[in-house]
Amino acid sequence: METGHRHHLATGAVRAKARRVITDTWQSQANLSLFLGLIVLLGFVFPAMGFARDDFRLYSYLGFTLMLISGTAIAWGHRTLLLLAGFVSSATIAVFWMNLLRPSKILQIWADGCSIASILVIAFVLLVQVFSHGRVTHVRIEGAIAVYLLLGTGWAHAYHLVEILQPGSFISATTLMSNPSDWAYYSYVTLSTVGYGDITSVKPVARILSVGEALTGQLYLAVLIARLVAMEVISWQENMGKNS
Repeated sequence: METGHRHHLATGAVRAKARRVITDTWQSQANLSLFLGLIVLLGFVFPAMGFARDDFRLYSYLGFTLMLISGTAIAWGHRTLLLLAGFVSSATIAVFWMNLLRPSKILQIWADGCSIASILVIAFVLLVQVFSHGRVTHVRIEGAIAVYLLLGTGWAHAYHLVEILQPGSFISATTLMSNPSDWAYYSYVTLSTVGYGDITSVKPVARILSVGEALTGQLYLAVLIARLVAMEVISWQENMGKNS
């Protein structure tokens, strides 16, 4: 009886410690690395392995939902940001799944609009941690990379929204542009200014968005590098001042 009681206490202690470690890890800046890993797995690794082959639409909905929940959790230590991210993400998830169960043009417009809003909020949450006071670590850089990838996802929803409102805004030589992966492909190619040319924006709004994304991708990297270098210099000067 006593042995069983001790075993129960030991098991409870291990579980409590595991929960504490997970909580502390997610509330620390390590959550930026975890979030980046999640984006890479859901957006690139799993699709390349064929996980989304049968129903990419359902997979994209599941993956995007998980990404929103994880991104919202990063704001755990900031009550205002957590409430804002939680509200926007919850609304986005609700509209997303309503559109999956009962597809309609109106719901799809709302889904894309809410997705853009939630991505912007989560990107802001990440940048708050990336640019917080302190030394520039690899974790902060990984968080900045996650924001870059989020930008590509947000622009993909913007292109889809434009195509719904103005059909024929994009012309593709190889696909009908009916799959979420097609919009993501065009978005990341434009964000990185590779521009293969297999998908072309032909209407004014689509062209403006494409140019805007290309500029966003280049300006983000330039400003990011300048800011991180400045932060590292300031941190180094503060440490030198303390040691002198």
